[in-house]
Amino acid sequence: MSNVELRPPTESGSKQVVRSFLIPGHFASACLLAWFANSMGLISWRRAAAEHWTERARLLWPARVTALTNIFLIPVMLDQGHRVLSPESANGWIVNGLASCFGALLGSYPFDREIFPRLSFRNWLYQATAAWGLRLSIWIAFIAAIALMPSDFGWRTLWVAGGYLLFHFALQWGLAVKFLRWVKFARPANERLRRIVDEVSARVGAKPPTTWLMGGVQALAFAFPTTGEMMFSKRLLEICSDEEVATICAHEMAHLSESEATLAGRWLGSLSFFPLIFIVPVIHNFAAGFIILPLLTLLISRFARWLSQRMEKRADQTAAENQLDEGVYARALEKLYRENQLPAVNINDRQTHPHLYDRMLAAGISPDYPRPRRPKKMTTVGIAYVSGLGILLGILIVRG
Repeated sequence: MSNVELRPPTESGSKQVVRSFLIPGHFASACLLAWFANSMGLISWRRAAAEHWTERARLLWPARVTALTNIFLIPVMLDQGHRVLSPESANGWIVNGLASCFGALLGSYPFDREIFPRLSFRNWLYQATAAWGLRLSIWIAFIAAIALMPSDFGWRTLWVAGGYLLFHFALQWGLAVKFLRWVKFARPANERLRRIVDEVSARVGAKPPTTWLMGGVQALAFAFPTTGEMMFSKRLLEICSDEEVATICAHEMAHLSESEATLAGRWLGSLSFFPLIFIVPVIHNFAAGFIILPLLTLLISRFARWLSQRMEKRADQTAAENQLDEGVYARALEKLYRENQLPAVNINDRQTHPHLYDRMLAAGISPDYPRPRRPKKMTTVGIAYVSGLGILLGILIVRG
């Protein structure tokens, strides 16, 4: 019998073993970090079970902001942590980042289920596929444009920018709705919704728009001014009367009647992140001149918010003017906010929609509760995660 010499794994073999655990490691770590942050964030909300719905929604808001932020924050935090602890194996950031995104998303399921107990895992997966399919596609296109952008201005710069704009406006001009239909999250409106839309259209003297019925656990309604379409969730129809649905329909139809100048302004406002895709060639050619890019983004964002706020107030006024009985629209708004557990007073005055409390007053109804306090911006754990990412980035900068 010949002797068999046992040798330790080669360096390349060791690296292969490490790499084989990177993707599941990022996925599991992201899942646990998201679950921990969300569980801690819900403590004050759980303790307020007997409080008025506005107080519970106020306490829930920072946890929801943290949960949403962590879907993007945790992957970056894990990637930077990996570069600090093991820079020699910190490659494949795209695959690891996607694994972390999906892990953080899965880690948010217990959070969503606790807020909406009727949400099964199958329905949550169905809803997440639709919502995050759109969100991730937008971010992937943005990151891809930055990664593909050359260091010098030229034809390739135009091709990359043109490709980004083509995808961006394709979403604006119907691709987003087609995607929701493709994943069967949006379907043609049922008979009840079509009847209500037809009645409101006749009342305001407009052509009935194409209307879709979408799934999901929340009570929502959207208008797509570019394509002239509307979308209502099944949950909204379940909790609202025909009169309440009609007032919400009047609100959304007001967005469809916006002027061409307003529509052009909305298109411009949707491009707030577009200047940032040029950050590589601008830094390469103008050094510190890159500061103009975030300034442009900030300027466009402020314009988009100002325009949206004006149009929301206009749509609220239209809905109030077209209600058959006084107070119907205000009660419908309150019902939606209460169902979705959204604060009656926003975190600040810079949100797209005005405060629910003020919207109800403007619609002619005084709420039967005092004006709630503003919610906090983020949970303590969320702030700790942001701080942790800042520390990791600082370490990498010092290392050079």
